[in-house]
Amino acid sequence: MSVQISQEQQYINAVMAKLPEIKNKKEHTLKKGESLWSLAKQALHQNATNQEISTLMLMIAKLNNLTTIEKMNNLKASEKIYLPEDCVDKNGNIKRELNASEKTALDVLHTLQTDENLRLQDPFSYCNPGRLYHVYNKHKYPSGFVSHSHPVTSISMNKDGTIKTLTFNDSNKKFNPWGYDYELRSDGTLINSYTHKPCGQLSKEQMEEILTTSQNLIDEFNNKN
Repeated sequence: MSVQISQEQQYINAVMAKLPEIKNKKEHTLKKGESLWSLAKQALHQNATNQEISTLMLMIAKLNNLTTIEKMNNLKASEKIYLPEDCVDKNGNIKRELNASEKTALDVLHTLQTDENLRLQDPFSYCNPGRLYHVYNKHKYPSGFVSHSHPVTSISMNKDGTIKTLTFNDSNKKFNPWGYDYELRSDGTLINSYTHKPCGQLSKEQMEEILTTSQNLIDEFNNKN
């Protein structure tokens, strides 16, 4: 007697058959309310499509031999499952994929930490000292032109001397012709500076790192001047 398989199960079987085998994995303990779908969604970027979420969900299911709809839907809190290593941090928590604005912010951080050609400028020192800093570096454009004043970021300060915002352009393309593309606020929120809408969120640790790096550059600049 043949067993009838639902169309949904047939689709799952077909997709799983084409998914790659995951070699590197980490253990994760399920929390109350977590499902394969919510784990996949949490691990992807904010603008992930349902198709992307579904594919990652089935990759996680395949990794754990959860090959039927019933098995996928019957998970319980405190159960241990495996997730792809890239989805989990060192503490076993879900590590979300960064979107374009968040990756750009961390690219800026990397530049601030490693570029030996950085140059700071306080353009309003004559009327408003220490409130705005521009950071430039050396950059070679595809045309061959080399600029020694290529903008990296601008840093605005609060009255108490702490960093208020960092503004910078997108890593891949400049989509705001009238100014910087992104504004990074001191709570880690990224704003599309053209529409002034939230477009990302850095973690507390990432934000502390970029603030500390920027503050060290400013302190070094002020000590020289």
